[in-house]
Formats: sequence, structure tokens, C-alpha cells
Amino acid sequence: MSLRCRIYVIFASVLLLVFGSLGFGSVANATPSLAPSPTGDSYLDLWPRANTSMQNGEILSSRSVALTGPLVVTINPKVWQLWFKTTTADGRPTTALTTVLKPANWNGSVVSNNYAIDGLGLKCNPSYQLTRGFAVEVPDITRQLLARGYAVVMTDYQGGSMAYGHGPTQAPIVLDGIRAALGFSAAGLQGSTVAMTGYSGGAIATGWAAQLQPAYAPELALAGVVMGGTPADLSLLDEYMDGKVPASGLYLLAALGVARVTAGAPDLLNPIGVQLAQGFKDSCVEMGFIAGVLPLPLSTFTSQGLYDNDVVRQVLHDTRMGGIAPTVPVLLFHGQYDLWVPIAGAETLYDDWTNLGADVSFLVVPGEHITGAFDPRPLDQLDEWLQMK
Repeated sequence: MSLRCRIYVIFASVLLLVFGSLGFGSVANATPSLAPSPTGDSYLDLWPRANTSMQNGEILSSRSVALTGPLVVTINPKVWQLWFKTTTADGRPTTALTTVLKPANWNGSVVSNNYAIDGLGLKCNPSYQLTRGFAVEVPDITRQLLARGYAVVMTDYQGGSMAYGHGPTQAPIVLDGIRAALGFSAAGLQGSTVAMTGYSGGAIATGWAAQLQPAYAPELALAGVVMGGTPADLSLLDEYMDGKVPASGLYLLAALGVARVTAGAPDLLNPIGVQLAQGFKDSCVEMGFIAGVLPLPLSTFTSQGLYDNDVVRQVLHDTRMGGIAPTVPVLLFHGQYDLWVPIAGAETLYDDWTNLGADVSFLVVPGEHITGAFDPRPLDQLDEWLQMK
């Protein structure tokens, strides 16, 4: 083993010890399963069964809930959680959960805020963070939307496998979450015009939902889609994130998330990778940032020739956005100096969708990946679209 590989293994071992000390999972006690653990909330862990006779977006269960964290102080909307029927990427019936927030000054429109979950554990979902945790959304898009009078739909769009980074899994869940929210009589949102927004990991869910909507949910009255910092082509990310401080941890989480729903992908993990995947299986974005201080390339945890593997080539092909045109207006925005998600991917997506006849605008904003998310103009564009309806 080379000195460089030994150093990476030492880094990985230190990280595993950190997991044990912080309570994010113990390698010694880990089970062979790489699936996420239950949340401990009996409702969030309900996972009702679905079958093909059910309609997509059909509500299977609902409850009224109270918020925790900053939103309850600043806005305090009415909040419900809904289990609904949806489909997997290959069309099999499954279920998912959405959280619906309605302000007292509701303006009649709805925004699906596809919050960047960026984690592998079920406790990373907005359903848990909003009601059992202390969610601090940065930037605080949900608070801003509620303050403007919009009802907000926040769906656990990564599904039961917590497929972080896998757009084809996330898209139907986003759309059926909107369907469920609009069909929930207690919220009174029936017939509302809807927009979607998402940034970074949330832009993956948003962009794929925008592509799928014309065929999958044509009845939804979408006014427009805003998406920023978009990882439109995962094949572009390795140069900027794989083993690169401070992004290596998030890249590892995303790779594990995609692997969870990709046949053959878990088999690419070497014994160290299996241990690390078990340690990471319930980790949220915070642990991704902690792990990002170490230069941990995927090659440390996988078989040789990872990027030349047929499984990896196929998943990079299948998760690339741009092959289907959205039929509603789209605003793409991206930080001019984004060091994690190269702007070239968003530019190519703009070209692909425009060439297919889509109505797409491209806005280059000051800053890099994190600061670029704070630009106020994308929310102003949502206002313009929704006020026109």
C-alpha cells in the first residue's frame, strides 16, 4: 500500500472514530444493512403500503403538527403532514411524506420548496427537522415564502432509501407531494397555482420534477420553476468535490445516496467502504461538512477503476438532466465563482432545454456556491410568475 493510501486509510479510521463519539453510528455495532434507521417518531416511521390501484398523490394518512425551531417564532403557520402514494423511478408503487405549511395571510398560491436535504438519514428530512429538530434553513427560503403569503409544500423527496443525489427517484415524489397537498381538504389549497424552487441538492429534485411533470402530472397548474446551484451533470463533480476539501464529505454522502437505488453499486464498495457506508447511513449535511475537512476520495472506499466502471457510467448517464424539456418557464441561477458545482453544467442544461424548445432564463449571480444561494432575485421571479396567474 502506498504512503498516500495509508494516509487516506488513517483519515477514514479517524472519521469512523468520530462517528462513534458523536453518536452518529458505531462501526462495531453496525448491521450489514446500508438502509437508513427509523426516526423514532411513530408517524414518520409509519410507511403505509401502496398498490397500483391507488392514484398517485392519493392521501393515505394525515396529521396536524406543531413546528419547532425558528419558524414557530417568526411565522407560526398551520402545519400538516401527509403520507401519500407515489412511484419509484421505475414506476413501482411506494409511499412518501410531505409537510404542508399555510400562513394566516395565505395569498392563494403554493410553492413546493424542495429544501436541500443533502443527507442519508431519515432525520435529515424536513418532516423531522421541522417538527422534532431545530431546523435552521440557510438561506431561510421557507420563512421568506411564508412571509410573502405562500403556502409551502416541503416533501421528503429522497424516499425510503434516502436516495440523495438521484433525480429520477426524487422527481415523482416531488410531484405527488404537490398533488397530495392540493388534494388535502383541511388545508384548502385545491385549485391553487403552484411554483417549484430548489437549490443545490434541492435543484436536482426540482429540475427532474420539471422534466417529468408534462408526462407524469400534466394537470398541475405550474407557473414556473426556479433552481440554483444545479448539479445537472454528476460526471462534472468529481474534479471539484471528490477528495477535495471541504466538499469531499458531501460528495461521499451523495455517492452513497445514489448507490442505494442503483443495482450493483453497493458491490463496488471495498471492506473499508462498507464500514464507512454503515457509519454514514444516518448522517445529515452537518456530518458531510465535518467529513469534508479530510481529503477522502471515493477510490479509498471502492474497487479500482471506479469511474471506468459500467455501473458508474450508466448511473451518470441516467442522472444527467437535460433530455426532456419542461413546459413551464424555468429560471436557472448559478454563482459566478462556484467552486463545488461548476457553472458549465448549468450552462449546458440551459442549452439542452432551450434547444428542445423550453422557456429558460439563465442568471449568473455574484459569489460561489453558498453565497450564491442568497441572491434575492429568484424569489422575486416566483412572485412575478405567480402574481400573473
